[in-house]
Amino acid sequence: MEIKASDTYRCELTGGISFEAVVSLCELYQPLITPAAAVVYLTMAAEASSLKTQQSHSRLFSLTSMDPIAFDRAVARLEEYMLVRVYCRKGERNDSYIYVLNVPMSAKNFTASQIYMKRYMNAMGSKQTETTLSRLQSDSIPTQGYQDITRTVIHRNEEMAEEETNYTPVRPRYRFAGVEDTAINFDYERFIASTSSLVYPVELRTQENLATIGRLATVYGLTADQMRILVSKCVNLKTMEFNSEKLRILAARTEGEVKASSDVYSLSPVSFLQAKQNGAEVTMTDKRLIEHLSLDMHFPNEVINVMLEYILSVSSNRLNPRFVDMVAGEWARDGIETKEQALLEAKKAVTKNRKQNSGTNIRIDMPEYIRQQQEGTLPKSRKATQETLDMVKEMQKKMKD
Repeated sequence: MEIKASDTYRCELTGGISFEAVVSLCELYQPLITPAAAVVYLTMAAEASSLKTQQSHSRLFSLTSMDPIAFDRAVARLEEYMLVRVYCRKGERNDSYIYVLNVPMSAKNFTASQIYMKRYMNAMGSKQTETTLSRLQSDSIPTQGYQDITRTVIHRNEEMAEEETNYTPVRPRYRFAGVEDTAINFDYERFIASTSSLVYPVELRTQENLATIGRLATVYGLTADQMRILVSKCVNLKTMEFNSEKLRILAARTEGEVKASSDVYSLSPVSFLQAKQNGAEVTMTDKRLIEHLSLDMHFPNEVINVMLEYILSVSSNRLNPRFVDMVAGEWARDGIETKEQALLEAKKAVTKNRKQNSGTNIRIDMPEYIRQQQEGTLPKSRKATQETLDMVKEMQKKMKD
């Protein structure tokens, strides 16, 4: 359509536009319709709420700083995404237009569209798409435990059908620093949905912070509700800072939730170690050691539990930090990532140690001068003290044991 500055227009938008609609327009639609089209839409929405009479298009051109060609191109993009319907009545001198605005789809409906999301990922890239989805997830209602029974809409347009076929869904990213999701057993959906941005601002929900929250919850067996309370105590809203070290301390002091399981290795490492200690509370030193295996070494709970069991069995029920580090380093280099791999590795190490110990036959013979002394054939000047005799006997006794 060829719009002249003298052509008149009127905008209509039933019910106005909400903040959620603005978020959807700017975060989701804008990369697809272009910023120019988003500006035109918002300007028309403002005109619909304030002007009820016909105005000339020269006003819209001035407000948006666009010429007729750029304006027409922006309107075409809005039409493509069904954000506006255009009605025109021809006149002798000037034409008259009515722009009927449709409210942008909600973030939930937009992200459910495979066609729109494929276009969005092509425009923004997978990394930014994941970031957008994670941010929008903050205020969404968790659907965990529900079944999607939405009826499938069949698109007749061949191009749209092809896009739908080629689209690969992208989910909010809960994979941090190369660690598989299975290493973090935490209900992020519930945590994010139930944690207000006034308690834990979106700006502080970085990949690093979320990873720390998830790993600490995994190590100590803490629920999303427990972590929400702890995180709220570690946020400084004035300085917009998140104290991860304080969260570590609070998490270590909080009693985790022990869930019944047929597999003891699936327990949180702290609960597993406490069970090994017949219910005795795990010391803060051992908790820090377990944290290190999870947060720094990136071992899943099951691997940590197998490792703890192995180390306790070969080191007189002690967790020596240096020995733990040595074993952890070996297992990391060997690529131990699952419980099955860990159990096999522990079995191999135990077998190897037994063979080495059985092949070692150390014997401490009684020194010749002490033997002579016991037989009464040693000169008095060379007699050993009773302390020396006791020491040798003790050494012989230990070697026999």
